[in-house]
Amino acid sequence: MSFRWLQGAALTVTALMSALVSASPARAAPPPAPGIQMTDEILKCTAGFAAKGNDGSYYLLTSGHCDSHQDSLWKYEQNVPLGKISASEEEGDRKDAAVIRLDRTVGKPVGDVGGRRVRDVWGAAQIQPGTPFCKLGAITGETCGAIKNIDGEVVEASVYALNGDSGSAGFVKNEDGSVSAVGILMGSLTGDDNTTYYVLVQPLLDRWGLRVLP
Repeated sequence: MSFRWLQGAALTVTALMSALVSASPARAAPPPAPGIQMTDEILKCTAGFAAKGNDGSYYLLTSGHCDSHQDSLWKYEQNVPLGKISASEEEGDRKDAAVIRLDRTVGKPVGDVGGRRVRDVWGAAQIQPGTPFCKLGAITGETCGAIKNIDGEVVEASVYALNGDSGSAGFVKNEDGSVSAVGILMGSLTGDDNTTYYVLVQPLLDRWGLRVLP
């Protein structure tokens, strides 16, 4: 399988954001939430699910290949500081996730995904091919399709995504208007933007001592 990461270069985005800041009145940034675009001056990625750690800190999940291993400060909105990656794992197309510990000045992030509360987190045993599935990305927004396959901790889905969507929250919509957290967007099949791959959230939470915010 030929795999393509979906992070993007952030230099032009940062310049554009700076121009907008200087041309507009200052305003308070909203709390960070799943689906926002984040930049560390090198890359741009998407924030996945919001979580709280056993240490009492708040976190945002994203993709492991967004970790430049340079202790970079991640920002959002008008260059507002978010925090730094505190843990990551990247093993080709098998594991690809990271978590940003939010600076205490940021406060509590929004847990809702596109305005829908997160009801629960699905494990591998609950995931079946054919199940309707969606993701929320900073570049392409909410796109939906269906789960095609699950292999270990990786879910394959027929869901559209582009560069900059890496880290997107992948979820299943429930009849009560809530969502079930499933995975974090890793990348897409080379030459096919409609076949994307997600690393399961549940094992990450266990390994890193986190729980997804409702």
